[in-house]
Amino acid sequence: MRPRRPVAVLGLAVLLAACSSVPEYAEPELPAQWFSRSQSASVAPQALAAWWQMFDDPTLTRLVSRAMERNPDVELAMLQVSTARAQLRQSRAALLPSIDLPGSASRQRIENDRDVPPGPLQDLGLDDDIRIENWELALQASWELDLFGATRARNQAAAHQLRSAEAEAIAARLAVVANTAQAYIQLRALQNQRQLLVEGMALAAELERIANLLFEAGEVTRLDVESAAAEHATLRADLSELDLNLAQAALALDTLLAQPPGTSAGELSGPAGVPLAKGPIPAGQPLDLLRRRPDLIAEAARLDSAESQSLAARRDLFPTLAIQAALGRSGMALNNELSSVSNFTRLGATFGLPIFDFGRRRSAIELADVAGETSYVAFRAALGDALEQVERGLAGVDGQRQRLAALQQMRAHYQRSQELADTSYRLGEANLQEVLNAQRGLLQARQRQLSGRTELATAQVALFVALGGGWQPDPAPATSEAGNAPGLGQTLNSAAAR
Repeated sequence: MRPRRPVAVLGLAVLLAACSSVPEYAEPELPAQWFSRSQSASVAPQALAAWWQMFDDPTLTRLVSRAMERNPDVELAMLQVSTARAQLRQSRAALLPSIDLPGSASRQRIENDRDVPPGPLQDLGLDDDIRIENWELALQASWELDLFGATRARNQAAAHQLRSAEAEAIAARLAVVANTAQAYIQLRALQNQRQLLVEGMALAAELERIANLLFEAGEVTRLDVESAAAEHATLRADLSELDLNLAQAALALDTLLAQPPGTSAGELSGPAGVPLAKGPIPAGQPLDLLRRRPDLIAEAARLDSAESQSLAARRDLFPTLAIQAALGRSGMALNNELSSVSNFTRLGATFGLPIFDFGRRRSAIELADVAGETSYVAFRAALGDALEQVERGLAGVDGQRQRLAALQQMRAHYQRSQELADTSYRLGEANLQEVLNAQRGLLQARQRQLSGRTELATAQVALFVALGGGWQPDPAPATSEAGNAPGLGQTLNSAAAR
């Protein structure tokens, strides 16, 4: 029988090794550079940590700071971090012994219906009811040894969950910052649009007055008069709608800043232009997203956690060993006549070997593997969305910048036309209506330029968010607390850090 022992040991080792392996996931391919990139990143990537300062608007910087301090979404995300941190502490506690001080006491009464014969027992009063009292007080310690790393794997999973919660908190803060910037840009755009609309109403009123004078002189028809009046009335209706949108934008900003309604309308009532980010936006390389995008970091951490849970489920197939020790004092009394008090110590061990549980542990492994596969697919989907958002952002910023440059040239031409019309009117070569028409063309050009500037600012914010700007990442690669090989998320973060 001895020659078969190495074969049995080898078979057990192979079985345990098979139970220890977890599914491996291939690292997704990333492009070497951006397809839509048309400008060089001359700004240091650290500027992304506070990208709103690149707009050079003190009011925007103040609002962003206020939003990060007060917004409830950020507070809820930080509470999730506290929850994950407490779960990690709870998981780490499972690796250490537990010590408690249990105590017990009991009293038993037995009715005795028979007479006890003369002798020592009669002296103890056993001819009456019998009372037995017991008590025990001990300092007890127990420790389940993590021989095969199941508890360490769960501890590692909890650490990854904490990393995911921290990344989600950063993502929540980034979303709040982006929404605040977008709301502020929209509010400033509406304020400037209202100012241009008021100028347009004054111009339309003047055109309506001239149309009435020309009609009385017989130079135009009633159709011209009604057309001028309709244009003036349309602008008045547009002003009412614009005031409603302006009020809603201010209230939305108040909600983001967690301040009383009407605060933004009062504080931001002064004139100010729509801010634009100065200089090129440092896009970096696609690999940098794995280090900068908090949503990708959170997904990678969840995948690492799922891998650790899968490993822990497999380690549950291994034997378990727990040891217990106690040191205490106990006592016993019989009818208050016979009593005994003594010290005691106990030392024991419990060994368990899973044999048959109707597939419960195997089902737990399958569930953990499915959770890991789900996390892997979610990570790939999030990475694809991130790449698309950056490509769209780069193309959007480049396109809106070219559009704004063309609109600025258009406005310059209309500005020159309006100046020529004024000169011709002073020389008597043009009438007042021609001058007003030139002014109306210039006003429309200014409105389109404002729209182009607003679209460019919005595209810049979207690109900053797509790049993961808004926080300063830790360049140090993540390490495994349980001493195992790093998971996919850790591998990607380590590669990005290099």
